Amino acid sequence: MKRNRILYFLLLGLSVIFIYFYGGKIPYMFFYTVVSLAMISFLYTLVILLRFKYLQDIDKKFVMKGDKVNFIFSVHNEDFLLYPYIKVTFFGSETLFKKQFQSKSFSLAPLKEKNYSLELECKYRGSYEIGVKSFEIDDFLGIFKLKYNLNETKYVTVYPRIIYLDRFKLQTNFSSETQSITNGRFEDTTMISDIRKYTYGDSLKKIHWKLSAKMNDFLVKNHEGSTETSTVILLDLKKNPFTVEENTIIEDKLIESAVAIIYYCLSNWIPIHLVYYKDQIVDIEAKNPLCFDDIYKTLSKIMFIEKIDVKDLLNVYLKDFFKKTNILILTSNISYELYSEIYKTKFSGYEISFVYVSPEEVTGVNDTEADNILSYLPEIGVDTYKINISDDIKHVLER
Repeated sequence: MKRNRILYFLLLGLSVIFIYFYGGKIPYMFFYTVVSLAMISFLYTLVILLRFKYLQDIDKKFVMKGDKVNFIFSVHNEDFLLYPYIKVTFFGSETLFKKQFQSKSFSLAPLKEKNYSLELECKYRGSYEIGVKSFEIDDFLGIFKLKYNLNETKYVTVYPRIIYLDRFKLQTNFSSETQSITNGRFEDTTMISDIRKYTYGDSLKKIHWKLSAKMNDFLVKNHEGSTETSTVILLDLKKNPFTVEENTIIEDKLIESAVAIIYYCLSNWIPIHLVYYKDQIVDIEAKNPLCFDDIYKTLSKIMFIEKIDVKDLLNVYLKDFFKKTNILILTSNISYELYSEIYKTKFSGYEISFVYVSPEEVTGVNDTEADNILSYLPEIGVDTYKINISDDIKHVLER
């Protein structure tokens, strides 16, 4: 287009010089022809921009990881005019769908249409913006370009897999009624704090019979003043300095690990606090399996765009969290500063588990520092799990 514009203005300049030196009908006719062609070409392109029709749709908005989505797109020419040069730009060109959503250029004959159908394989969890981003229409002379941006956006939410753990090492202790009496703790029986599984020593009076029948398991009402310990799960949402594709793969593995652990805790009636930083510290409390769906949907769409280190999140959050409990850290970032913060937290009386998703397999960078730190953590009593991208999460977390 730049070359065409240079040639056109050169031709326009020559026509003006022709008039200046020679005058007369022919030079003026030549000048008016050059100007008129540009005007007619622009008006013709404007008509196309106002008249063309398009259609786009997806067959699913919510899918599980591994499923496929069909995207349909078509452009229609309902006039007796030729649509010479149309370029379509798509959303999704900066995601894992970039191979499918490359720009397309074509012409449309009168009363014809162009149809495209793309099958998108959703390999990783996340919320993806897909569909047509804009149309660009060039004129016959190649000197004008009119752009039409679409306000209509299509989203596909890919839910992560739920990996069912049979076991996961936690120090969480649910005190029975006998222990509560021994410890002299008072319980307000008019106030139910949450529900948990029946343990030996609990009174039959505390069994929640209706919910037990619904869940097909004996469940006990916890009252205010019980000595129950919860698990705090710190999720690191710091953005890594890798490519979009590499970050997507790493984040997917991290979220799958978090979902597996959260589902294990809640299905075993272990209450949790899911904590992460998103403009501010977010603390989501969940106490039973009925709370899982909301957390699951949140983790499906959550974005890794923060600049806050998980060591700072650990430090700030525990200043206001006085109850000694389990701390579970999930991250793909590791440093000696984080190790120092974990060290201080561990010897403040907290039980700590550390889940590290290694980016080494996707980035190709050998991280000796991470391996060294991971070897130090068990020495101070921290349960450490290293998950590579190709690893089976269930196998690693159940060890």
